[in-house]
Amino acid sequence: MRTTYKLLVSSIALGLLMSCSPSEPKLIPANIDHGLFLVDSTQVDSVMLKWIAIYADAPTYEHIVDSDEGATCVDDVGRFMEVIEFEINSQNRQELIPLAEGMVKYLLYLSREDGLWNNFIFEDGSINEEHKNSVASFQWWAVRGLRGLGAGYRIFANRPEFVSLSQQISTRFMASQPHLDSLFSTYPGISPAEDGSLRPAWNLSNAPDQSAELLIALAGVHGMGSFSYENEIRYLAEALIGWQYIGDDPAYKGMYYCWQNTWHAWGNNQALALLQAYIITGEAKYLNSVKLWADHFVNTLIEKNFPAEVTLDSAGVWQIRDYSQIAYGINSTYRGVHLLSAVTGSQDYAAQAEKVFSWFKGHNVANTQMYDPETGRCFDGINSIDAVNLNSGAESTIECLLAIQSRGGW
Repeated sequence: MRTTYKLLVSSIALGLLMSCSPSEPKLIPANIDHGLFLVDSTQVDSVMLKWIAIYADAPTYEHIVDSDEGATCVDDVGRFMEVIEFEINSQNRQELIPLAEGMVKYLLYLSREDGLWNNFIFEDGSINEEHKNSVASFQWWAVRGLRGLGAGYRIFANRPEFVSLSQQISTRFMASQPHLDSLFSTYPGISPAEDGSLRPAWNLSNAPDQSAELLIALAGVHGMGSFSYENEIRYLAEALIGWQYIGDDPAYKGMYYCWQNTWHAWGNNQALALLQAYIITGEAKYLNSVKLWADHFVNTLIEKNFPAEVTLDSAGVWQIRDYSQIAYGINSTYRGVHLLSAVTGSQDYAAQAEKVFSWFKGHNVANTQMYDPETGRCFDGINSIDAVNLNSGAESTIECLLAIQSRGGW
């Protein structure tokens, strides 16, 4: 069974298994039209770069360019590549190949030979090197860029006409190795967290949520071509488990801290990452960690209508922030439970995943359906019980589409 799942991780975007799709009449395929509407291009030195616009505001949903950030970012292009990968490899939409090629070229343009990445570009194609979220570094946007390049590799690796592009992708992954080696040089060191506990000290940027993204990126190509990341995957998985709440409060047991003593919904991909580590390594403790999370903390999220942030303060009191609720947060939780149901074959986890997914369908505090299957738009979030952000930018669109693709349809 382990070998079978390992192959699936390599062949399906992010290892999202569809063997436990809910028993509904007929699910509607994800509508990526709005995502494609947000796509634009810029020519730099005769190379056509394809990208997706960061912002799109209601009611027209035309592209919005932020003068401080720029027109687009690696954060979004990297994740949209996974949407496009699914459409090409699973839905046979070969007409999207030129888009995938152009987006890979965008990611290559924003990455450097030393393994560092910038994030934003302006409309003229110049790289924004000054914004704090675009300074050349190896953190959030770097690992999301690697996720996107991994999607590109899974699209192009077996296409002879794209040998050169696949080699460029491999070179960029190789450029990351010194940063990985530096990160794990402290293994198995521990350091005190804000709550006084001793926890693993080898997380990317000292942030478990960033380590989860990195694990997902490495797992997505592990075992393909010359990629071999089992040691790195084990190190990252150990770090994630080391930042899990295993205290006495049953409501929050299994919660994965994202930063110090705080969990936040956006990007809480630790469960998904650990399951991919389990699929590759067969280490039962990774699976058991995710089961603990699902059996306790996910039930609490559902009961409390999907809060945005949970913090254990210095007095040992749980502090809850309810808003904003966004697709990025819901999808991160959903895919973890969904993959858990696929790996275990549990109908209970499948039902739990459906409860999380139902947020998109209107089972949320605002009683608003967040995705429109006719247009492919996903609203940017819920700001209060009576305030929905009707904008539909790249991140919300992408995260919603990834959830629908993972589920097998709407």
